[in-house]
Amino acid sequence: MRTTKRLIQVGAAGAMTIGAIATLSPDSRVGRVARSLATRLQRDLRYAVASAPGIMYRLAGRRPDPNVPDDVLADRIRSSIGPLEHKLDIPRIHVMVQNHVAILHGEVDSPFEASALELAVLDVSGVDGLESHLHYGLTPGDTRPSEGQ
Repeated sequence: MRTTKRLIQVGAAGAMTIGAIATLSPDSRVGRVARSLATRLQRDLRYAVASAPGIMYRLAGRRPDPNVPDDVLADRIRSSIGPLEHKLDIPRIHVMVQNHVAILHGEVDSPFEASALELAVLDVSGVDGLESHLHYGLTPGDTRPSEGQ
């Protein structure tokens, strides 16, 4: 909370300075630049205040609670592998969880992609094991998510 409060104080001081400049010369080039800076400062300050709790959480070395129901754990896994699926340009991987053991089904292009997905799943807090039913080699008829864009 102290970090968020400090961000707001610093942002407010900067906004006051920029606002004074914009008020003193509203129609000049300096006034237009000051209004532009004020808009950018407002956006960046909102982002920093919203991000501060998550950054502090990660810097403290905390991890999400591993003792969650299987459906919540499956959602965590889907959230963590989603960006990786997009980066690898592979079709959606199906995720199921039973007794904190993740079960993956789907098709990937290579063993490298399968191992990258498996490592990402094992890194999720609460996963006790992994069953991988990933098949290697997309057939020529399979479409990648980037096709059709």
